[in-house]
Amino acid sequence: MKQPVLWATSALIAAVAISGFAVARQERGAPGVSLARDLVAAASAFETYTRGAGTISAAFDSGGGVAEALAKGAAYQPEQLDAGMIAYGAIAALQEEAFIDGVRQAARETPPEALIQRLEANPESVVEIDGVAAAASRAQAALLRRGAPLGATGKAVKQAAYDIQHQDWSKGPVADNAGRLARVKAMSAAFFQPGDADAGRLIQAATAPRDGAGSGGEGGAAFTPVTVRAAALAALAVLGAAGDEDVARLDVVMREPKSGFCMKMAKLNLYQCLAVAGPHYEDVFCLGQHALIDTAQCVNDAAGGATVPTAAPAPAPRAVPGFMIPVAGQAVAAMSPVPEGN
Repeated sequence: MKQPVLWATSALIAAVAISGFAVARQERGAPGVSLARDLVAAASAFETYTRGAGTISAAFDSGGGVAEALAKGAAYQPEQLDAGMIAYGAIAALQEEAFIDGVRQAARETPPEALIQRLEANPESVVEIDGVAAAASRAQAALLRRGAPLGATGKAVKQAAYDIQHQDWSKGPVADNAGRLARVKAMSAAFFQPGDADAGRLIQAATAPRDGAGSGGEGGAAFTPVTVRAAALAALAVLGAAGDEDVARLDVVMREPKSGFCMKMAKLNLYQCLAVAGPHYEDVFCLGQHALIDTAQCVNDAAGGATVPTAAPAPAPRAVPGFMIPVAGQAVAAMSPVPEGN
């Protein structure tokens, strides 16, 4: 790998249960195909952050409450979250039976190793596989389900920056401004390490039935650089080429320049906002606009969704190993460790 892996490693291994299908790169009789620890950790980071930050309450009543909400809203590492969108979308794409069949057919028509190499070097080549439009649409819908509540929460929090100004505490200065910014930067640099409960929630969320979000169809409306990469990663998982030993070859699949830049800019804008913020209500504004709305917009843009609605402008001009992931045709079952050797 040209650079160190930018999504954290955990003690988890995910497996995708694909009934009756295996290729040469996977042991015969295995219950599914492996998804690398790093990929599971990144997908879990994405699900955990969007779920937690999406529940931040806009009913602020103290500086301490603002600080707690800011910590929750800033708690993601940009590169890991960007890779997490792709991995999360891939788990969703694996619920599309027509796509699974298409990958199987492609593996019969093309030597699996050649197909794997093509997908690793050029993820966009996945569009040649039958069923990919439905898979991309499934990934799109899953991502939009995560971005929408995050954007709505950001809008409510940003509005609270104005609503709380009649409360005296909100006009008081933030204590240790420099220390607060340093803590936010430290949290933003930390990779998320999922536990068993996090991985379980990831699987339940990413494999949830579709609710109509996502456009899809043969017109390719669901195709974005991120959803296409999610489909490519899903195809590689089906081919047995997305396990721990394969991570070093997945840089092109797991990095999307535009969405990665968006995540980084959201963080930089948050830092700049906090650096010049004075009273507590300005921290609330920074949280709502840059930690939540900007990040939600990155997710929505990556999925090809609509613009996140915003509230009013700034309050004042200032110098600025092992869980089973069910796939199409299988019911969600109790998670169990992947057998030794898979």
